[in-house]
Amino acid sequence: MAFYLLDTNHLGEAIGRVSLVRDRIQQKRRHGHRFVVCPHVLCELEAGIQDSEHEAEMRRQLRLVRAIARLWPIDEQATRDYGSIFLELTRRGRQLSQTDIVLAALARRHRMILLTTDRDFEALPDLQLEDWTLP
Repeated sequence: MAFYLLDTNHLGEAIGRVSLVRDRIQQKRRHGHRFVVCPHVLCELEAGIQDSEHEAEMRRQLRLVRAIARLWPIDEQATRDYGSIFLELTRRGRQLSQTDIVLAALARRHRMILLTTDRDFEALPDLQLEDWTLP
């Protein structure tokens, strides 16, 4: 059983009217895999929902996905991992957004597969990354 952590781009795709990501989440879930989101991703997504002409539909789809994807807390060790990742990237002249560093810390700490389209995460080669937005 794998744990998958959704980046904002994947969660946003999963709440669309038609979604390859949502279909794959449901398929993988039937095989025992688990899905999680972190509060930072929900905050980023909220800005997109509030700015959408389809806010009600997006909220309905988000409720369906949230019934499957557990909210994953940020524990003390994840905050330490955040600091380590930030310093590791800074020393190499690389940057990630604060949300992306939180995702990287959670994925690293809990050995989760990060679902993302963001290639910036490739700066951290120990992370397992997958992009489910492509057919």
